Amino acid sequence: MAQDFNDLVDFYHEKKIDGMDFSQIRKEMKEKGIEEDTIKNVVREIDNKILSGEVKKSGKLKARELRLIGWTLMILGGIATLGTHFNWFDVKGYYIIAYGPVIAGYLLIVAARRAQKRNS
Repeated sequence: MAQDFNDLVDFYHEKKIDGMDFSQIRKEMKEKGIEEDTIKNVVREIDNKILSGEVKKSGKLKARELRLIGWTLMILGGIATLGTHFNWFDVKGYYIIAYGPVIAGYLLIVAARRAQKRNS
């Protein structure tokens, strides 16, 4: 019985994460002939899981996004620096050294690697 309850909670928790509403979950469970008390307990348990933060978010996607932002910053900073050095841009005698975006990009890439190691 406990295993069936946990299976129901896990199954409908996944459906809730995928976007199913609680009213749709209740309706589907009633159609399957599940008792009202069990339905209430399953919905309560799903809600508790969501509120406690047990929803697994893809940490690798976040690491991937950080890495992408880091590389973008590094490339833009490098283009700005090299562009003024080789006169690709007319900055009227000024010289731009964009070390800020390059360093920030590098730090984001390092943070993404650490986040990926931590999640795997």
